[in-house]
Amino acid sequence: MDRSVTSFFLGIFFGMVILVAPASSQANKLDLTIGRFINCDPTGQQCGADIATYERFMAEYAFGLSPKLMAPASTLGYSGFYMGLEGSLTPTPDGGDSKRWYEGVGPADESPGVMFFPSVHVRKGLPWSMELGGTINYLAQSELVGLGADVKWSIFEGYRHGFRGVLPDVAARGSVVRVLGQSDIDMTIIGVDASMSYPFGIGGMLSLTPYVGWQYLWTLIRTEPLTYRDDTDEDNIVFHPPEGTDWDASGLSGPNLERMKLFLGFVLQYELLVITIQVDWGLATDWDTAVERNPLAYDPNDDNLRLNEDQLQTEVGHQIQINGGVGMQF
Repeated sequence: MDRSVTSFFLGIFFGMVILVAPASSQANKLDLTIGRFINCDPTGQQCGADIATYERFMAEYAFGLSPKLMAPASTLGYSGFYMGLEGSLTPTPDGGDSKRWYEGVGPADESPGVMFFPSVHVRKGLPWSMELGGTINYLAQSELVGLGADVKWSIFEGYRHGFRGVLPDVAARGSVVRVLGQSDIDMTIIGVDASMSYPFGIGGMLSLTPYVGWQYLWTLIRTEPLTYRDDTDEDNIVFHPPEGTDWDASGLSGPNLERMKLFLGFVLQYELLVITIQVDWGLATDWDTAVERNPLAYDPNDDNLRLNEDQLQTEVGHQIQINGGVGMQF
């Protein structure tokens, strides 16, 4: 690809990052503060995790970071290449005005009502109807960066002759996003999806390709050693526990959150220019939260008070994400 075109796209992307970076570096309004989900008694000797609230928040937060298709089911062809600038807007549930979002990222009056992700997206066609893709995402007003990769196989491509030419393109894809920039957690999002598209010519100059699909997501989370909140000082959110403290935050370290979403969009192409619009709809789901630790009823020396193992139902509602992109396809 022409070097000047590459420089143009990269220049725009880093310009977008510079525009949002000052607010991020000063406030970091969307950085995670998961130490707030740890609660301790006044002595600091007995601590527990609000696991149900934590898992619901993390499922909502990770939805914005999840892999996105932003392409039709067909591939670029073995010599094709695409590079684009994209952006995603994800409204925060309840406008961020809820206990879980206060715990997760801070007070609602400081939390933005949407999460904005500028990104660079590249795709390379391969033989045998395969395609590789890669993304670099940045969550504005945070220090989070997502590095993504995916591989797609268009099932019928190259075999649509005769009557089969009227069939839509169908593809299967696997994707992964590795989230960097947070010291408290280690997070990876894995997705598998199926999509279908069909191209239409417009006036012999434009190509319009609508597409629809379904995606299943796994969010793998592991926590680093955490500190706990001191409720007497809201400005100083977390402290190291006193020496000899017997507390356990392991409940925050093991959720492998699963979720499904539907997506639909279209690709409009004029010569080399490509415009993509996609809407993602995160489906509501629920699951059993295995253990809820009660700080006031936790005693490591008493089997009856060691764990409160009542099954709790965690529910996540619908979420929406709007994505747009402009790029060049060769």
